[in-house]
Amino acid sequence: MNTPYISKVQIKNYRNFLDVNINLSHKQVIVGENNCGKTNFLRALQLILDSSFSDQDRYLQLSDFHDSLVDPMKNGQEIEISIEVQGYERHTQLLAKFRDAVVNDYPPTLRITYKYYPLKDANDQIITYEYKIYLGSNEQNIFTSSHRNLLNLKVIKALRDVEREMKSLRRSPMYQLVQQFDLNDDELQEIADELKDASNAIMDLDEIIEIKGLIQGKFKTLSGNQVDCDIELSTFDIEPARLLYTLQVLLGMKKRPVTEISLGLCNILYISLMLLLIRDRTVPKIVKKSQWNILSESDTDDILSEFYTENEKGNFILNENASTEENYNGLYSFLNKNMFPSQSFTILAVEEPEAHLHPVLQRLIYREVLHKSATSVIFTTHSTHLTSVAPIDTIVHVRSDSDRISRMFSTADLDLDEDERKDVERYLDARRGEVYFGLGIILVEGVAEEYIIPAMADLMGISLDANRIVVCNINSTNFKPYVQLLNALGIPWCIITDGDYYELDGTTKNYHILQSKGAKSDFLGMKNIGDMLIEVGQLDEDEMKDKDNDELDKLFAENGCHVGFYTFEVDMLDAQDADGVEVFKTVFSQLRPGGKVQQQNFDNALDEGDYFKVLDKIEMQGIGKGRFAQRLAGALVKSQVPAYVSNALKQIVDKVNNADE
Repeated sequence: MNTPYISKVQIKNYRNFLDVNINLSHKQVIVGENNCGKTNFLRALQLILDSSFSDQDRYLQLSDFHDSLVDPMKNGQEIEISIEVQGYERHTQLLAKFRDAVVNDYPPTLRITYKYYPLKDANDQIITYEYKIYLGSNEQNIFTSSHRNLLNLKVIKALRDVEREMKSLRRSPMYQLVQQFDLNDDELQEIADELKDASNAIMDLDEIIEIKGLIQGKFKTLSGNQVDCDIELSTFDIEPARLLYTLQVLLGMKKRPVTEISLGLCNILYISLMLLLIRDRTVPKIVKKSQWNILSESDTDDILSEFYTENEKGNFILNENASTEENYNGLYSFLNKNMFPSQSFTILAVEEPEAHLHPVLQRLIYREVLHKSATSVIFTTHSTHLTSVAPIDTIVHVRSDSDRISRMFSTADLDLDEDERKDVERYLDARRGEVYFGLGIILVEGVAEEYIIPAMADLMGISLDANRIVVCNINSTNFKPYVQLLNALGIPWCIITDGDYYELDGTTKNYHILQSKGAKSDFLGMKNIGDMLIEVGQLDEDEMKDKDNDELDKLFAENGCHVGFYTFEVDMLDAQDADGVEVFKTVFSQLRPGGKVQQQNFDNALDEGDYFKVLDKIEMQGIGKGRFAQRLAGALVKSQVPAYVSNALKQIVDKVNNADE
């Protein structure tokens, strides 16, 4: 049962955001460079939903208006932040309280809007600025703290002092978690009395009596014998309510408190407690006997006994594996209708949750939270370990241009079939989600390109790292889902792929041969790219109609797809000069397992221009194209850069540098 979540956000004129309209998912991972607006995005949500904000916090300043606005408060400019919420329809309290916020029934959607606007006098002169938060489309339906008590946002800051939060009495998530349970006052009093007896035994020790007397005497001397200044000693709080304050989490065999555990483990513990604290409590783990008797009167289908078992203390304990999901939904509906649990629904936002965490722990925690937790969570992160395990529809990419206008791109509506989704998520998992952090992406189909293209860029005087361009080897020619992903995130891309030239012998397609004069031929790579560009909606068939291969090659390049003639390695061999030939011979001599005859055979094939035979020898000698490419990357010469690769590198750099336009 997923909790309510923010499904859409619109921001106008606020800080980095001039005009943003973004769809979100139940879980959200927000990525982007430093100072691009990730924290300001959360701040915008806090203006509406954060119960820790005071009324004064919701009044804005001139500096909160976007920098591009000229004298915004003199000219009556407004800041508006609107959120839409979905996933609330199962919760009776939210349905009742937020009925004026409903803007759509299919799917059920609430809207809440923050507006910072000028108040004007009778002469239309601005007197001051005021804010209002309202429900739905009617500005008279005011959103109040009572609404926020039911639906709110909790932000855990990047620079957080977990140890301090855990030690604080009322702020401690441990104490707040305990408060959610209906603890019996009589039982607490009985425990307090037993503790008091134990405490009295300690107080009867002669040494303790002496210490008490010393303190009392000194205190009376220094206080001037003030009235009501008798000293008493106690080992701990005895009041039943205060007993709960003393609860603390101890870790490990040595039962270490949070003050003695690592910052990373403190973070894990804190986030664990927060997730438990804000969980949906419609179905309680424990039902007291008195409450059970009341519920049983309405339980005509005897659904309670299917899920709860009475223990030796007379409480009824939830057995979560007792029945089917359908019946559990029935239990949820029954308790939602009859128990009216006193709870709020909290959306958790965590800035840089990777702080102090080992990469393995990062992946473990994020996989659990992003894939299994029913709580709506928003992460902002710089961690590839988080993005690598994030569901593909949870990513939001924030980009800030030279005018400090931040734009947001979301994968929430990414249209991939299930197989494509799984393929891309497996790739992102294996490659640690690096695709999300590039300012530009070069998609390639093999490991040779992955090793060699960065080296080719260096030869051309292009630093891919300096331009934040990432080469992504997808190990296939199925570029479509990756292009769709990058388009959704607004990340510039280009493709470098093989032409895969072939000749027709009747109906047979002969690959891995060099071009013969007058032969009937075509390119598989050209067809694949053409089909892909049509599928993603970047070209239509009419634009490609009646064009020969040279015209198509130009058209595809204009659309970011740079197609070779043969394969990448053969195109290198075909382009290189005498220096390049010597480089190939030298690298083979360094890696070959055999002797001079093996080298001579390789050299002969290379000198004769039998390039596919050259590649076969690299594979047959047990070297492998990947290993050969890795060694070759350190010895390349400029003549080995094919023209289509050179064009692709220049194009992606130009796209990255002009991404603001």
